[in-house]
Order: sequence, then structure tokens, then C-alpha cells
Amino acid sequence: MLGAIDIGGTKLLAAVAGDDRRPGPAVRRPTPAERPVETLMEMLDEVRGGKALEGLAVAVPGPFDRSRGALVNPPNMPPCWRDLALAERLGERYGCPVLLENDANCAAVAEVTAGAARGSESCVYFTVSTGIGTGVVVHGRPLTGRNDTEGGHQVLWPAWLGGPPCHCGGHGCLESLASGLAIAHRFGVDAEHLDDPAAWEDVGRWLGLGVVNAIALHDPDVVVLGGGVCQRWERFWPSLSATVDSALFLQPRPPVRRATLGDDRNLWGALALAGG
Repeated sequence: MLGAIDIGGTKLLAAVAGDDRRPGPAVRRPTPAERPVETLMEMLDEVRGGKALEGLAVAVPGPFDRSRGALVNPPNMPPCWRDLALAERLGERYGCPVLLENDANCAAVAEVTAGAARGSESCVYFTVSTGIGTGVVVHGRPLTGRNDTEGGHQVLWPAWLGGPPCHCGGHGCLESLASGLAIAHRFGVDAEHLDDPAAWEDVGRWLGLGVVNAIALHDPDVVVLGGGVCQRWERFWPSLSATVDSALFLQPRPPVRRATLGDDRNLWGALALAGG
């Protein structure tokens, strides 16, 4: 039996899977501001029902230290999640190998395996949620560099032109312009309740520029967007699509699609990677 955890800025998910690598029913809790590892253990103990774990896959926000299996300083998380040696502590508790991978990479693998990018050789995935992350998959495997891809922190509106501050410490990142937190900060209401067409047009333009940059760098077969903000897809999609059409010149436009898997996509991807 494999276990899987998804760590997000507002929620945690935990599930187990059998030989088919598909997550079973997940336990969900709000992301706590204290006792993070203990909370994860309680969730795992609930879903595993006393059975031993053969391995554990954890989808984590960046940046993280892949070599140590540790969170570093995720910008949208409470302080207790910083410099957290998850692989070591969970491995000691359950006596099994623990794999940590960037949550957007996990989501990208999941969408290529069973979702909107199924059958594609290459995919760029944007998770547009509390923050914005990116995952790049080529031939079924996530593309990783020295640390991680951080497409949510591509600078679109630099500080010297008045770009807004970002949680990462920079200014004018895509995340500071179109994430769930950015929408609430810029327009005074969360994405779920935002109804201003001009605001959504603005969000779509910034996301569209992010998509154009991803196409320029990776020339993928498909671009997929998922995450909580995408529940308002119909509000920003026209602007996003028009921006891609107006700003992309040298490369043909690939399909740009909404993710089709649900909230457990990160669990799917983590389990797929843990299974080799």
C-alpha cells in the first residue's frame, strides 16, 4: 500500500492507493499553523487503517530541497512549515521510503497520465490557486533543474515600472497579479465572489502572458491550467485566449486547456511518480 499527501496553502489531503496507483477517498483538513507533521501523521493514520505503508509520496509547494526531502521557505505557508525535514520525519514514523515532489509537477504528471493532456509527449501545467506554480512534463517525467521551475514567479511587471510586491520578495511576478491571493488583494474580494468583468479581463491577460512565455520556452504539445481560480474559467478564458493569440508569433499555438482531474490530481501525480 502506498500513501500520498498533498500540501497546499489552504488545505491538506491524504489518501492511500493499491497496486493501481489510484488514490482512494481522501481525508481533507485546513493547513494548520502549528504541528504540521503531527497533523499529517494523524491524517495518514486515518486513511491507512492500521496497515503498513510500502512507500509515501508527498506533493509539496516550492521551493523545497529535493536532496534532503525538506521544505525550505514556501511563501504562502505558515512559518511552522519552513525548513521542515518531511522525508526524514515521516520515514522514521512509517519505516518506508518517502518521495517529495513539487505539487505542480505532480499535477502535470497526473494530467498527462489521465487528464486534459493525456497522450501528450510534453505539457506545461499552471496551477492557479492560493499561489501560482508550474510543472513541465517531457516524455512522462517532470523537468527539474537545480531546484524547481517557478513559472509563477516569472516577472511580468518589474519593480522599476511599479509592479506590485510578491510574497517571494520580488515585484510583479505572475503570482502577484493573478493568483487567488493576488485577486483578493488587488480587487478586495476572493475569486469565488469576484464578478467584475474588467477585473477578470485583467487576470486573463496576465495569465495569457504567462502561457505565452511558457510556450516560448518549452514549445509544449499542450498547456493545461488547473487550481481553485480555474473554477471561474469562463470569466478569464476569453481574455487569456485573446492574449495568447495577440502575443504569440514565432510558434504555432498549442491547445490550451482546463484541467479535467479534480482536487486529488496532486495525489494522482505523486503516486504515479512514486510507482516509477
